[in-house]
Amino acid sequence: MDEYRQLMQQLEAAWTMLNSADARQRELWADNLGDLLESAYLRHADAERVVGWLVQLAVTDGDYALRESALHAVAAAAVPYELPYEVLESLATHIYAFEPLLLEYVLFSLSATHDERARRPIETFLAHPDPDVRRDAELAMSEIGGTRSWSASPSAL
Repeated sequence: MDEYRQLMQQLEAAWTMLNSADARQRELWADNLGDLLESAYLRHADAERVVGWLVQLAVTDGDYALRESALHAVAAAAVPYELPYEVLESLATHIYAFEPLLLEYVLFSLSATHDERARRPIETFLAHPDPDVRRDAELAMSEIGGTRSWSASPSAL
């Protein structure tokens, strides 16, 4: 069995663990997937599938640490894989549910698509009461406009 096929079997096992009842196990697997995504080793379609799993966790799971790990992994994948907006669209749909500290990941990930559809959800945070969120929204808007404000990833990565 070749190395990539073994990796695909490990990804299927990771999917099972991401659905574990134990939040710490889910968080650990989200971190592991983030490391894998950051390495840019996956084929693009497989990376999109993994990011889809992580986005689903980020918008549905109630555990803050897990959501942070999932969003960190998504942000780590945003640059090497140039993810399409459709893969991240649920982040835009649920953007108002994220805590201010998690918005950095969300705003960065959406802006890294360079898709005009990300503009509207990001714009609403330009007037956010938290100055860090406003700054992140400004950087994200610049990124969509074609000016690289974030060199490769948000500062929290």
